[in-house]
Amino acid sequence: MIFILAILAATRAFPLDQISPPLVTRDQFQGRSCDNPSGCRSLWDIIWSCSVTLLLCTWVSVHPNIPSPHERWPRIAVRRVGLMFASLFVPEAMIAWALRQRLAARELAKKHEREGWTLTHGFFAIMGGFMEYEGNKPIRVLLPEQLESYSLSGNGNFPRIAKAEIEDKSKGDAISKTLIILQIGWFVTQCIARKAQDLPVTELELITVAFATLNFVMYLLWWDKPLNVQRGVRVYKKRGFEQPIDDPDDEVETSGTDGFWGALQADFSELPAVISLGPFASRRSPDDDSWLTRVFMWPLLKSSLILYGEDEEHEMRVHTFYPGYWAADIDISSLFIMAVALAFGIVHCIGLTFTFPSNMERSVWRSSSVIITVVPIFFTMFSTWIFRSSWDLETRTAFLTVGVGLMAPTYFISRFSLLILPFLALRSLPPAAYHIVHWTSFIPHV
Repeated sequence: MIFILAILAATRAFPLDQISPPLVTRDQFQGRSCDNPSGCRSLWDIIWSCSVTLLLCTWVSVHPNIPSPHERWPRIAVRRVGLMFASLFVPEAMIAWALRQRLAARELAKKHEREGWTLTHGFFAIMGGFMEYEGNKPIRVLLPEQLESYSLSGNGNFPRIAKAEIEDKSKGDAISKTLIILQIGWFVTQCIARKAQDLPVTELELITVAFATLNFVMYLLWWDKPLNVQRGVRVYKKRGFEQPIDDPDDEVETSGTDGFWGALQADFSELPAVISLGPFASRRSPDDDSWLTRVFMWPLLKSSLILYGEDEEHEMRVHTFYPGYWAADIDISSLFIMAVALAFGIVHCIGLTFTFPSNMERSVWRSSSVIITVVPIFFTMFSTWIFRSSWDLETRTAFLTVGVGLMAPTYFISRFSLLILPFLALRSLPPAAYHIVHWTSFIPHV
């Protein structure tokens, strides 16, 4: 919300007096530019409905993996914020991650069908749902291929857990997910109804529809994945000893200072190093790259991690974008991702005929819409060709790095432009944009 208000404040001082209509006034912000007060909406109504829908699309719809038992809420929250920004800037990559997880979960469900596994069990396993313990001490998170010699009590050969027990850990069920989809569907329906009645749809509403389209696909892919699970299930190697006592307090590492502020200080203790050394500095020597290089490379590296997974060690949790492998034919997966990227880009291309406050903004919107439509499709085809080639790993990595370096900067600049332009366009909306939909006109009558 602070980000939105800052952009609105910037539009008041934007020096475009000679190439665009006057900036938004207080009366327009309150919706008084509409002739019929009883059938109008205000500028704040537009911003609020779009912001809530965007929040649902970028925060609520993302199903993260299970955090480490030693992580406290500040670090978990920071990771969620990072996933939210990833959903804003590389939504197609998030779709690829969700698809990759669903394919892996389906493969696990088929592999362990005799143990009663379902898609929910498969998702739970790949999100780090099984943690090896010795007594009350967590040892490591178990990957799906490591579960054969473990059980819930140490007296079996496989961790058998009911689907209802896994769903009980989830913070979202089918009803809550359905309500969110209905809310987003209602927003899309209103935009369609506005076009049917020849009422203008703002650029902000258009990009919200685009994210809602991807959110619907993401929700379907993650429908069976538990939401916001904070702790996995304890499993033990096959051995004979009594069932350990469940003491959650033993799972959390204590810091030097007790209480809330101590936990907050411990979780943000690494923040100054991240700021001074730059993103991903912990993965290599600080002298390898400059701070500015790390900052500019962060979007490229982050998108690569989402698409292809991380090589980070799986100790107390699986990494954020696990798994990094495709459990099905990559050609079919590539076609699915290209179709989703095409739909996302086409929604933006609808705005090619919209009226913008200036010619420059219209040109930037048009070029950016074409770029975000073409680049993901071309990059997916390029990546598939690289992986299908007979070259060695080093050569394929080199070609892929060059492809990312050439296409990613153009894509990110276009994505950023398409996120900023809709808010700038709010300073000069046509009066009809404040009119509401008259639903009675859709009811058949004599």
